Amino acid sequence: MNRLDLNDVLGAIVEHAARLAGTEHGYIHLRLADAELMEMKVGIGRFALNLGSVIAPGEGISGRVWQSGEPMMVEDYRSWEGRIERLEMIDFGAVIAAPLKSRGDVIGVLGVAYDAANPFDFRTIAALLARFADLAAIAIDNAQLYTTAQRELAERQRIEAELRASAQHLHDLYMVTKRQAQELRLLGQVRSVLARAIDLSVIFYSVVEAIARTFGYTQVCIYLREHDELVLQHQVGYSFIWERIPLGKGIISRTILSERPALIADVSADSDFLGAIEGVVSEICVPLWEDDRVIGALNVESVNGVVLTEDDLRLMTELAEHINVAIERARLYERLWQRVQQLDALYSIMGDITGNLNLDNVLQAIVTRMLTLIRAAHGALALYDAQQNHLVVHVSVNMDYDYAGVRLALGEGAMGKAALTRQPVVVRDYRAWSERSLQCEAESTANVVAVPLLAGDELVGAMSAGDSNLKRIFTADDIRLLSMFAQQATIAIKNARLFEEVQYLAITDPLTGLYNRRYFLNAARRELERARRHRSPLVVIIADLDDFKRINDTFGHPVGDRTLRMFSGLLRRELRSIDLVARYGGEEFILLLPETDKNGGAQVVERVRLLWSQATIATGQGVVRMTASFGMAVYAEPFDGVSIDTLVARADDALLRAKQAGKNRLEIWELQVEGGTSLISHAV
Repeated sequence: MNRLDLNDVLGAIVEHAARLAGTEHGYIHLRLADAELMEMKVGIGRFALNLGSVIAPGEGISGRVWQSGEPMMVEDYRSWEGRIERLEMIDFGAVIAAPLKSRGDVIGVLGVAYDAANPFDFRTIAALLARFADLAAIAIDNAQLYTTAQRELAERQRIEAELRASAQHLHDLYMVTKRQAQELRLLGQVRSVLARAIDLSVIFYSVVEAIARTFGYTQVCIYLREHDELVLQHQVGYSFIWERIPLGKGIISRTILSERPALIADVSADSDFLGAIEGVVSEICVPLWEDDRVIGALNVESVNGVVLTEDDLRLMTELAEHINVAIERARLYERLWQRVQQLDALYSIMGDITGNLNLDNVLQAIVTRMLTLIRAAHGALALYDAQQNHLVVHVSVNMDYDYAGVRLALGEGAMGKAALTRQPVVVRDYRAWSERSLQCEAESTANVVAVPLLAGDELVGAMSAGDSNLKRIFTADDIRLLSMFAQQATIAIKNARLFEEVQYLAITDPLTGLYNRRYFLNAARRELERARRHRSPLVVIIADLDDFKRINDTFGHPVGDRTLRMFSGLLRRELRSIDLVARYGGEEFILLLPETDKNGGAQVVERVRLLWSQATIATGQGVVRMTASFGMAVYAEPFDGVSIDTLVARADDALLRAKQAGKNRLEIWELQVEGGTSLISHAV
C-alpha cells in the first residue's frame, strides 16, 4: 500500500502472494486498455519465461477467471484440458487464480502455481489468495491513480511552460505601453503565486490581491458556487459586499449560468446589477472552470468614471485560464491527500475494530468510527435475521431516538433497500423520500447513505450514515470509502460472532444447551465465595434420571436424547435466572441455588420431581413416564471453609442414598454434631 510506482506495486504483489501461498511461482495478468486482451506484467519462478505473453477472455485459467469474475483452482494443470499449450512453461501441478477487481470490473488476474498437484490445504490457500487479491486491487488502483496524477501534473507543467513562453512573447509585444507592461507584471505575479499555491483559499486570496495591487483595479472579488448559492472567497475594495448571493440573482449568477464572460460597460443600464456600493461604472465577470463545469467567477468593477474595455476583458479571461489550471491542480492534490488520509484512517480504524471480539462493542465501534470516517452526524447498524428474513437494528448513534430493536423488512428504508439490492443507497432529503421507513417518520435526517454488509454472497446486515443538513451531499468518494469500510466491518462482525460461538460451545453441553460440568464448577466456586462473604446460604443439588438405561435400551438413543432435552427444559423453566444448572454427565444434572436454605431447596426439588413424574415421553411404542432422584448438600450456618468440591461430593452421597432408598425422592446431606459423628438426614 505504501508503493506508488505501478511496476513496483505489481512486483511486490506477486512476491507477497507467492510467499503467502508457500510457492515460488506467481504472476499477474492485467487488461490492456486498447484491446480485449490480458498481458502478463509480472512473472516469477517459471512464469518468468512467459513475461509479456497475452491471453484472450476464456483462455487458460486466467481467461476463465476474467470471464467469471470468480477465483478458480486447478488441481493438476499438467492434465487440465484448458491449459495453454503455446506458452513456454506449463509444467505445473496445482494452479490457483483470483480476480483483481476495481469498482466491480475485473482488471486483472493474480495467480500462483505449485510443482505438485493438490497441495496441502489447497482451498484455504485459494480463499486466502482471493482475500489478498482484493487488497492487491486497491494497491493497483492507488498506483494507477498516482500514475494518472503524475501524467496530469506533467501535462499541467507543459501547459504552464507554454503559457510562460506565450507570456514572454506578450511581454515583448506590449513593452511599448504602460498598460502592456502592467499586464505582463500582473500575469507574472499571478503565475508565480499559482505555481507555489496548492490551497484554494491561498490561490483566491493571492490572485485578488495581485490584481488590485498590480493593475490598479479598485474592486475585485471571486465567488464559488455552492449548490444554490454563490459564496464569496475573497474581495478587495468593497466597504460592503454580499457574502452570499442566491443563484440566479445578479450579473455573477448570469455569467455562471450562461458559462460566458461578460463585459458591462455601463452597469446602470443592466437590470441584473446588484450595486453593493455607490458609484460603480463598469463590471467584468469571467467564469472559472473545473472538469468542464463552471464552479465560480472572477469579478472586477470600476468606479470614479473609469470604463472597463475589451482589453480588460481579455486580460481577465487570460487570468481566469491560469486560475482554472491552479484550481484543477489544487483539487487533484486535495483528492490525493484526502485519499491518503482516508486510507490511513481506514487502516487505523480497522485495527481498532478487528482487535475487539465482543460483538456489542464491535457494533458500537463500527458505527462510531464510520461517522468519523465520512464526517457524518449520525448513523445506525442493523444485522440480518435469516430465520425471520428481516433486519434488526442493534446500534443507533446521535439519532433523534434510540432505534435499537427496531425490525426492518428487506426493502424498508435506506438500510432495508441496501440489504435487498445489495448495493449502496444514497437518499437526498430522506423526509421527502417515498420509500422511507414509517418507523422513522419523526427522524430529522436529511441526506442518508446506506451500504450492505456482505460476506461473499451472505447478507450479514446493513449500516447507514446521515446528516440533517441538506447541503451535505454524500459523494462517490464517500460511497467508495464506506463500501471499503463495510467490507472490513463485516469481517470484524463475523470474527466477533465466531468468537461468541466458540465461547458458547466451550461452556455448554451440545445436546441439552445447559452449561457443561467444567463451567459449572468454576462458576460455583465464585458463588460459594460470594455466599461466604455475605454469610448467605446456598444448596447444591444433583439430579439423576431413574432407570435411564432402560429408555435407551428399549426405545433407542434418539428417544433417550429427547428425554434429556425435556428434563433440561423443565429445569430451565422452574429455576430462577440467578440459579446455575448444568449437565453433570450422562443422565445426571447439577444445580446450585444461591441464597437458598434447606427448606427452599427442598421445595424446588419437590416441584421439579412432581412435574417430571407427571411428564409423558412419546415413543414408537406409546408414551412412557419417568422419575428422578435427587441429592442435596446445604451450605449454611456456621458457614465453615467447605469447598465446592466437598459440597458436590456430599450431594453425590445424598443422591446415592436416594437411589438406595427406592428412587424418586430427595435425600439431604447435613452435618449434625452428635458425639462428633456426621449423620445424613433424609427427606422425601
